[in-house]
Amino acid sequence: MTHAFVALATIMVSVQAPADPPASLLQFLRDGIGLDAAQVAVALRGEPVVKVLETGTQRRDIAIFGIVTSAVSRDDFTRQARDFQQSLRAPSRTRFGLFSAPPTDADVQGVVISERDVKDMKNCRPGDCVVKLPAADIRRIQAEMNWSARDLQQQMNAYARRRLVEYVTDYRRRGDSAMAIYDDRRTANVRASDAFTALLAESPYIYQNVPSLRHYLTSYPHHTLAGVSDVLFWSEDALPRLRPILSVTHQVVYTPPEWPEMTVVAAKQIYANHYFEAAVELTGVVHRAEGGSYRLVLRRYRFDNLPSGGLINIRGRATGALRDQLMADLRRQQ
Repeated sequence: MTHAFVALATIMVSVQAPADPPASLLQFLRDGIGLDAAQVAVALRGEPVVKVLETGTQRRDIAIFGIVTSAVSRDDFTRQARDFQQSLRAPSRTRFGLFSAPPTDADVQGVVISERDVKDMKNCRPGDCVVKLPAADIRRIQAEMNWSARDLQQQMNAYARRRLVEYVTDYRRRGDSAMAIYDDRRTANVRASDAFTALLAESPYIYQNVPSLRHYLTSYPHHTLAGVSDVLFWSEDALPRLRPILSVTHQVVYTPPEWPEMTVVAAKQIYANHYFEAAVELTGVVHRAEGGSYRLVLRRYRFDNLPSGGLINIRGRATGALRDQLMADLRRQQ
């Protein structure tokens, strides 16, 4: 799969030629992704195509590729992507909010902890918790909550809102070193920053031909990048067959000056309360000579636990939900 991702980077920087479709795109879809002739034909006539990619020995990783031809030009897409208040809306996103600089309490007033999570948190202990949290937070919640009070959910909402503001403030000051340490499972001290670095190591396609973008995300906030539009936001996403996921994401929109026909949107998860130790998403939008644009999407996730087969097949459920989600997203972008 690594070779396929390297090939994608090559395609994304080579489709400046006026040929449509570019030969490099055809070769990548066939040889890099493994689409058959029928799937390639579907993609090139504008219908979305989604494929789950192999992840080698990384059994906790899921990687999904999608392509669609859109009527929206690359320039229009770029303008829309930079309007975060609108571009971050999605049918599966039940609520979200943008963080100000610096973050304020008003930014997180929409954050709500689900009744199911509130109920399950009562029995949480470090190393055994349904919500992904550092051990210090698990202990503080156990000590601070009045578990018999009628306003327990409001107490939990207030705690979560306060901690999200503190967390984003710290990330804006220290970058990856401020990212969460997950102590919800027996395999404690899982650093979100280490999981993110591991995903990048397995996904050289993301920044191989735009190394400045990789450097910006991995060294943030200690490095600046001219022309970048970025945002930190929280969201609650409801995927089929999974619990609602409350996450915090750092998203970047960048048109590299050396590749003016391409716009990249890179999303870096910096926290999730369920399932994901890390998540990285790349959307590459390139000019199409006949009008509109090609949109190529690669999403890679690292889960905390993905048993497969038998009665408990979390991997299968998660893969199906994420595949369906990408297909729905591509259809909306046509």
